Amino acid sequence: MLFKLLIILITLSPLMGQSMFNRWIGSDPFSGSSKSTAMGNSHILNSIGSANTRFNPANLINENSIFTFDIQLEQTSIFERWSMPIRDSFDDVLANADYVANEFSQFGIRGGLSSSINIFQLGQIGIGFHSAPLTNFKYHYTEEVRGTNQIEDGEYASKDPIVGYHNLKTSGAMQISSLGTGFGINLIKQLKIKFGLSINQIHRSTITDNVTIDSLYLEDLTNLSTVTNVTQRSKTDETNFITLSAMLQLTPKITLASSWESSAKLKSKNSSAIINNENGLFQYWNNQDYAINGHNYLKPEILSFGSSFFSNNHSKTLISFEFNRIFYDNHYYLNDFNIIKFGFEHITQFGTPIRAGLTYKTPSMNAMEPISILTFGSGKKINNLILDITGTYCLQSFKHPDLFPVEGDVRLDYDLIRDSQFHLSLSLSYQL
Repeated sequence: MLFKLLIILITLSPLMGQSMFNRWIGSDPFSGSSKSTAMGNSHILNSIGSANTRFNPANLINENSIFTFDIQLEQTSIFERWSMPIRDSFDDVLANADYVANEFSQFGIRGGLSSSINIFQLGQIGIGFHSAPLTNFKYHYTEEVRGTNQIEDGEYASKDPIVGYHNLKTSGAMQISSLGTGFGINLIKQLKIKFGLSINQIHRSTITDNVTIDSLYLEDLTNLSTVTNVTQRSKTDETNFITLSAMLQLTPKITLASSWESSAKLKSKNSSAIINNENGLFQYWNNQDYAINGHNYLKPEILSFGSSFFSNNHSKTLISFEFNRIFYDNHYYLNDFNIIKFGFEHITQFGTPIRAGLTYKTPSMNAMEPISILTFGSGKKINNLILDITGTYCLQSFKHPDLFPVEGDVRLDYDLIRDSQFHLSLSLSYQL
């Protein structure tokens, strides 16, 4: 059954992608292990192995294992559609007609090592190293531009031939390496408390912008934008941030956790960006000029709280709740926002875990709507090997002006953008 599920998810993987705002704010910088992702992205409570080094170093202590090696493959992609409203003679909107459909994906690999030992009767100590993608800035847009032909009766020709293409591509990613430790103390009875600290280094990165206007016929530039072609590369230096965390096990069934990540800013030598005053969204163009120069990225400060309840009366079920507060400190006029997470894991009578969850994000930009993310997954343990597979899906729609400015365009309506994102991850862990 697990093998069939894996084949189905891999078959769906070409339908995945990123957001058009990745160039400024990047993709989600808070993605973790396959298990915690499946459980509503509850990373500080349910990450396993080396992923705890970044999200919750206090959880590096593993009483059931003294050594863990893990590796995880993941792919995140988008299917994006741009639509324009079609009106009747009474100026009523009849439908939204698609004129752009983009598909692209981003591949990543993460992994690391962790170890945990007992210190006499006092408690435990754990250490870990983890390397993973932090975020990426990938966005691909290709628009097929059509013109008009005047044809006589009886002639065979297209009335709207292809005259060229509008192309915009940004690419680049940031990698992070984390080194951390956790210390646990056995208090009275079954009360346990853990503390953790990790240092996280964001490595040097390069972001590339490419804008091209491809004309098929030099004599026919109808409906093509007159913006100039752009090719630019922006480099950022490395920087660090820290993670502090704590866990309190009240009973064998109830656990509380908290985590704090400091912010980190990466900026190229020259950088500039423009926010549209009318809609509050990022702007690619300043009249006919490319409005983006260099790069200015902020890994936001993150404050997290979580709780979990484990029931093993008739069946083994773990239920988790988590709350994240993301602080942007008015960077690029972005709002601070909240993430609310719910996830569960149910162990069947055959020992197979069934995981699912829901993540709810409030918007960081006033023009956007909240997002709900559905998560699901399962796993299998074979002796010392643990295999986990996870998928997440979300759909968002919003209004945006035509991406490429065209002279003589009199449309007052914004285009409708529908952005569906799918994430797939497969992890393998070995424990001693």
